[in-house]
Amino acid sequence: MTDSEMPSPLGFGSRLRRLVERLDREVLAIYQAAGVSFEPRCYAVFTALKAHGPASDADLAARLDVSPAVVTQVRSALQADGLVATRADPADGGRQQLMLTPKGAATAMQLQPLWDAINAATAQMLVEAAPGLLVGLESLVGALDERPLQTRVKDLL
Repeated sequence: MTDSEMPSPLGFGSRLRRLVERLDREVLAIYQAAGVSFEPRCYAVFTALKAHGPASDADLAARLDVSPAVVTQVRSALQADGLVATRADPADGGRQQLMLTPKGAATAMQLQPLWDAINAATAQMLVEAAPGLLVGLESLVGALDERPLQTRVKDLL
């Protein structure tokens, strides 16, 4: 591919968002075909609770590097589906912790083979089509940590 054929970085965020939305639609279709009711956007919070046990919204937000508002939205969806519940934090009774319900634990067991297959298919797709993508994305995150886009744009204006 020559320089003139290379895609422009204009709309980079929109392209990434479209890719994530497409992957979410495809994963949702996989869940539905397996008869499992689960939203792809809940994956990170749900699997963090599965792996690490009960946690507060703030702890989950820090662990996942997302805003507490994102965790609150996901928590609401997971609670509505009966997959998580809250309890008082044993170390701080004024703080709430989120935890998997028995239905949540059963759903996690049902989803695990799907997650394993999705992970394997994704790894295969990355090897075939974009072997350096994950490293490149981590590099982009590091570059933004070092010098945010807002600073870079300001310097150009």
